[in-house]
Amino acid sequence: MKLPSAYLLLLLPLSLHAGDHTRSFLNIGVGARTLAMGGAFSPLSTDGTAFYWNPAGTALIDTPVLSFMYGPQFGSIRNPLGHFHYAGCSLPLRRRAVLAVNWIRLSVDDIPIYSELNGDSYWERFHDPSLRPTGVPEGYIQDVEDAFFFTFGLHNQIIADLGWSMHRVRIDVPLGVTMKWFRQTLGQGEASGLGVDIGAMCRIHMNDFLSDDRFGIASLSWAVKDIAGSTLSWNTAREDAIPSRIIWGAAYSHPVRAFRGSCTISWNRESGPRSGNRFGFEYMGFSMLALRAGMDNGRFSCGAGVRIWRVQVDYALLSHELDTLHRISCSLSLK
Repeated sequence: MKLPSAYLLLLLPLSLHAGDHTRSFLNIGVGARTLAMGGAFSPLSTDGTAFYWNPAGTALIDTPVLSFMYGPQFGSIRNPLGHFHYAGCSLPLRRRAVLAVNWIRLSVDDIPIYSELNGDSYWERFHDPSLRPTGVPEGYIQDVEDAFFFTFGLHNQIIADLGWSMHRVRIDVPLGVTMKWFRQTLGQGEASGLGVDIGAMCRIHMNDFLSDDRFGIASLSWAVKDIAGSTLSWNTAREDAIPSRIIWGAAYSHPVRAFRGSCTISWNRESGPRSGNRFGFEYMGFSMLALRAGMDNGRFSCGAGVRIWRVQVDYALLSHELDTLHRISCSLSLK
């Protein structure tokens, strides 16, 4: 029997978060801006990557947006072990509704296959050279993992009258749902599955609440990934269960008028197989330059971004015990 043993060694590094290898490529994350902030983005999801972090944020997109990202998965940038791609489109509809379609792919080429070891123990192979492996692979296979996301977001706004004279507070309550289909091909094996994510946000305009234009927006968020659980079904009759995960968080964005920008802090907490805390910071100046930093369960990340005309380009540097990871993403506003 031939085994893709190299693939077993790659299972851990191909995901940014080891532990749950089932459909682990979806744990890598999308958007260099978000990843530079440690993934603490659930209460801030207002761009094209919202479908992934919190589908409710999709409802806050007010112009058609195209989003892209590429990330080499370990090894050198020119010759990585794997390739991670993301592309998507968000389209605002009438009545504060937004529809988004997104695609994620992880591919690993030239995974070597080796035969099972001969002999019953290392001791036998040590004393009998004929039982030792040659180290030459008998062939190569490819691993390709795809996921397609279809997201619908609805923007609701409440005007809360606190009873004071001329004192009304705007509260945004966007809601969102994502249906996703994922597929994996590993050599002769094929698997597919379905999942549903839901999310909600509550954004309070603090300048209304405090009657002071110097304040910004405070956000609370809640999202559930694979709300009913998901199953990855293989053509070998094997099934891998995918448990639900709950993510909640808070953020505050404070305007910095002297530099025509803002300062944002955020926090996420996740329960489930990848439980832990994430913290993020972003400083945006002159409405075009951004510096970011974050912590993802003890892993440091940082990055920068620039906006020119309708184009936003972001870069993230992620620390990992096995290697340093790089992410580059781009978004284009069509209006």
